[in-house]
Amino acid sequence: MFFLQALKYRVIMTEKQLRGPNRFVSEGLASTEECKTLVNIAKMFAITGDGYEGKRSPHTVMEKFSGFTLNRATLLVYVGLLDPKYLKLYLDLTERAKLRIQEFFQVKKKLYFSYTHLVRRSPLPDSPTNRTDLSHPIHADNCIVLDDNYCKKSSPAYTWRDYSAIIFLNDDFEGGEFIFSADLNAEEVQGVVKPKCGRMVAFSSGFENLHGVRAVTKGSRYGIGVWFTHDSEHAEIERNMAHQVLLTQK
Repeated sequence: MFFLQALKYRVIMTEKQLRGPNRFVSEGLASTEECKTLVNIAKMFAITGDGYEGKRSPHTVMEKFSGFTLNRATLLVYVGLLDPKYLKLYLDLTERAKLRIQEFFQVKKKLYFSYTHLVRRSPLPDSPTNRTDLSHPIHADNCIVLDDNYCKKSSPAYTWRDYSAIIFLNDDFEGGEFIFSADLNAEEVQGVVKPKCGRMVAFSSGFENLHGVRAVTKGSRYGIGVWFTHDSEHAEIERNMAHQVLLTQK
């Protein structure tokens, strides 16, 4: 039922336009039908706090964060509550992301999935539309930013992450732009990425790529976060489980 339209993948922004190293934006990673399907799946199965240790509003008190982890998608298929084709789509789309990242960055060393997370961000009913907070504060993905000149690679940071990506699934909401910043206060924004079905922003996970998300002020923003590592010890076990479950469904 998927691939109802031909995918025309292309890179639309590189380091020059985004004013920073090891980053790019592409389009055409997913079809309109695929995006709609995953959004509908999230509407049905995303649970508040899933993937956030049960926290309803982990990044801002003004928004609700709902998640649909790969682990739970696999479990739903296993118990017969989710059609296997939807889990396969979840896997296939993120596999495409990995391939494109390897191509763009010319990654020679083996790259593993580390974590995959379908997320819905929605403003709470009583949140103002003129918010100045961020949906996700400026941060780095593999270190703890202590100030604008130092990022500490230690727990609780995911120090093993080497590359990161967000696959956007919709644009029928307000706010929610992804931003690269040169500082923690987003005073010097280097690049802005407006979400759109099939658009992906990808970057190396270190201090060189401080980033965040502007407030979602209306509607719901859907996207899939994917993180990668060169460290096999931190490879995503849930992905192997997902493939094994799909094999049993044939």
